[in-house]
Amino acid sequence: MMKKENVAVILVSPENTDNIGAAARAVKNMGFADLRLVEPPKAWRTRAKKMAVSAEDILKKGEEYASLQDAIQDLGLVIGTTRRSGGQRGVFLPFGQVISRIRGNSRRQKIGIVFGRESKGLANEDSALCDHLVTIPTGPSYPSLNLAQAVMVMLFALSWDKGASEAASHVRTLNKKEIEVTIAHLTEALKALGYKQGGADLLPRILLTLRGLIKRSGLLEPEAQMIKGLSRKIREKILKQTHHADRTTQKESYHHG
Repeated sequence: MMKKENVAVILVSPENTDNIGAAARAVKNMGFADLRLVEPPKAWRTRAKKMAVSAEDILKKGEEYASLQDAIQDLGLVIGTTRRSGGQRGVFLPFGQVISRIRGNSRRQKIGIVFGRESKGLANEDSALCDHLVTIPTGPSYPSLNLAQAVMVMLFALSWDKGASEAASHVRTLNKKEIEVTIAHLTEALKALGYKQGGADLLPRILLTLRGLIKRSGLLEPEAQMIKGLSRKIREKILKQTHHADRTTQKESYHHG
């Protein structure tokens, strides 16, 4: 079974407080609890109560953030919902595959489902922060869903077919902040090996490839520990070799002198 407490609903710049209230009600209806808002309207908690009905507790606990970047720091997987496609939008996955992935991964990591503003949806800079994008299947004549309806459809789909859940893993997946710490360890090891930023050096390309791999499948805690340990061993080995080379050079200089 999926862990609903590990799934966060994130509303980016919602424009209508009635939609916020209705979204909060959908969150509670489907048994979820984590509602996050990025740059919401003023007094949204008070003005959204009318449509929240008995979900005022969801509004009260809802967290407010200045940016989507801030809202996803503790999350391991971020899914963006949008009907706008294009080369700059990111990686789209089929609806059913996304639902299965959220269910399966929720046992071992925190996941965010991101919804854009009512008038324009997710901006390109917001979709770029998502690991995957998904379009909710609708009729082609009028594909645009109301914000609260989109929230309800996603959460209902997650709650409905429990038999489709992937096998749960008890190994924790790192969040974004922890991933950056791990990449920093590897970066220092690569620099010690001679890879440097800028020019025709391979370091930026290696790090870009690594981020792509992590974005597709996440990074488990044991994997991160292995990368950190390997990076440390590389740095220690290079430092020892450098120290030995320096001592050899000093000895040769002494004898020649």
